[in-house]
Amino acid sequence: MRGLLALVATLLTLAALQLGRPVMLPLVTGLMIAALAWPLFQWLQRKIPRALALLVTILAVTAVLLTILGAIGWSAVAVASDLRKRSDRIASLHQQASAVAERFGLDLPPLGSGGEKPDSSTAGAKRSTGEQTAAPVTAGEGGGSRLANRVGVGIYTMLGYLGLAVGFAALILAELRDARHRIRLRFEAAQADRIIGITSEVADSIRRYFKVKSITSGIAGVATGLLALIFGIKFVAVWALLAFLFEYVPTIGSILAVVPPVAYAFIQFDGVAKPFAALGVFMVVQLFLGNYVDPRLEGRLLSISPLVVLLAIVFWAWMWGAPGSLLGIPIVVAVTVVTRHFASTRWVWAILTEPDAKEAEDAPRHS
Repeated sequence: MRGLLALVATLLTLAALQLGRPVMLPLVTGLMIAALAWPLFQWLQRKIPRALALLVTILAVTAVLLTILGAIGWSAVAVASDLRKRSDRIASLHQQASAVAERFGLDLPPLGSGGEKPDSSTAGAKRSTGEQTAAPVTAGEGGGSRLANRVGVGIYTMLGYLGLAVGFAALILAELRDARHRIRLRFEAAQADRIIGITSEVADSIRRYFKVKSITSGIAGVATGLLALIFGIKFVAVWALLAFLFEYVPTIGSILAVVPPVAYAFIQFDGVAKPFAALGVFMVVQLFLGNYVDPRLEGRLLSISPLVVLLAIVFWAWMWGAPGSLLGIPIVVAVTVVTRHFASTRWVWAILTEPDAKEAEDAPRHS
């Protein structure tokens, strides 16, 4: 009966999280932002009045988020504008890819057609009359415009989501001191200290996680920018920024970071030798960063099973979309911290993490 009730409760919780995505996603993001901004808010409180410290903290967080979104928007506009100028090259690459796909019995959707396949007789008539020169330009221009439009819509949606998340973060920071006071009033001293200690440990773990990921992301961004500069790929800053952002998604982020600069290299250069060489070097560098640099910098901070990392990314991406893939690992980190402190839930911590024997023995146990 307990097992059945636990299963039902789990399914209901997951359904509530997915159905409540418009509120739950900004709320969880707000909790993450509050945990990251807490040291700055705490430091400012010692210098200026509390209300002013809260205002400065929120303004600083907003400035960082707007800077990132602005950089993404500028990158999308610059790349889309360049793609419109290279419409002939894009159409030629599409024809070559379609020829290769046909050998394997696959059909690629035509450019600028919205996925609809043109009639073969019509296409043949256009080829015979020389009308194909106008079609690639239209397709290329449409592709660049669609890219800019999609990014614009995405940024507009993200602004609303982040605005709500920052609002939640402001409320959490403003109420945190009073919340601690209420916990001490309504619980015994030992139990209150345990609750406050666990929440503080969760916040510290999240801050350490993002600190380490920022360092590894910075290394990945610099490495990607240098490689793009060496190979002569345009928009070095764009590819460096994308690599920096993708690296925040463990495991698959480093793979995704390779795709944009290499795909653009195929468009920029006439031959395929240089793009394939760039692909090989980018992959080697990312494998080196993922298998040597990242583990050394992260150490035992993320002693989480690689399978759990991948499942967490996939699960939370399914639950909450792209933002969920970024929040999945911090959520798992928080779960491991909480479950480690209670004997009844230590089995969850044992499944999610890969602790050594001494760490398992020395970990605190509470009933």
